[in-house]
Amino acid sequence: MIGAAAPLLLCQNQNVDPKDRLTRYFLETRAELLRFLSRRSGKSEAEDVLQDVWVNLRERSDPASWREPRAVLFTAAANLATDRARRNATADKYCTDGETRSDVVCPRSGPEAQAGAAADLERLDAALRELPYACRVAFLLNRIEAQTHAQIAARLGVSKKSVQRYIERAIRHCMRVADL
Repeated sequence: MIGAAAPLLLCQNQNVDPKDRLTRYFLETRAELLRFLSRRSGKSEAEDVLQDVWVNLRERSDPASWREPRAVLFTAAANLATDRARRNATADKYCTDGETRSDVVCPRSGPEAQAGAAADLERLDAALRELPYACRVAFLLNRIEAQTHAQIAARLGVSKKSVQRYIERAIRHCMRVADL
């Protein structure tokens, strides 16, 4: 994954465009973030989390709007470290001695589970088709294409609040109709 390696390359090459606020903030606090994360989860895990912080903020954030960039970076790092620790704890719970996480087989991978999942998808598809166009599009752009409310609002020509309402309406409707 080339995008995840970008912060390491940027840290080695200190000639960074000063207009790139995220990169500048990241480079300024990288050593502190690494120490912070190392105390929480160990050195190798800290490096991985740090890469995820940079990638996530790069893809989903607007550094120009940050009032406290240092706080944003540390909060994102702490949240990602916590999420990773929870995922690891859950995976470890299902592993017995001698197994690795990659050895764990999903207990619901049989034909019955696949048929159930297909039926769930059909009910979800039917529920989505019942929604108004803007509501359905906002939901799909947010959940499938991981677009932000601002991106969806710009695309649909509506306010961010309207996008939020569309998505909430779609979720409520799908839960009610598809019984998910």
